Amino acid sequence: QTSPAAVGCRGGHERLAGHYYLNGIMEVGSELLLRKDGSFEFMLAYGANDQYGKGCWAQEGSKISLIPAGQSRVTGRQTPESRGFTGIVLDVEDSDLVWNIGGSGHKARYEKYTPAGALGISAFMPRAG
Repeated sequence: QTSPAAVGCRGGHERLAGHYYLNGIMEVGSELLLRKDGSFEFMLAYGANDQYGKGCWAQEGSKISLIPAGQSRVTGRQTPESRGFTGIVLDVEDSDLVWNIGGSGHKARYEKYTPAGALGISAFMPRAG
């Protein structure tokens, strides 16, 4: 099923689709969901500042653009302090997506979620429930 945000989305390499968690910024929590249909959802929490965005993702070479719904391109330099969502450009590095935050040179890494069983370590992980 195609999500409403996916109309006109082109996405990128199917292997990049998935659920990512941000690492590398203290006191910031963020998740990113890239869908195979080319749509995405983004959330970030930094203190009292919560951000949410959805729209289309597009891959060009080793870059992924998270383009807000209703826009045709990334329109700003998103940071954890930003109000609203103007889009983000991420660098693809192996299975991770790297965010050069606001073009500052400070980088954080979105790491793709892999279920523990897929890594062969489920016996060492606490079981839910």
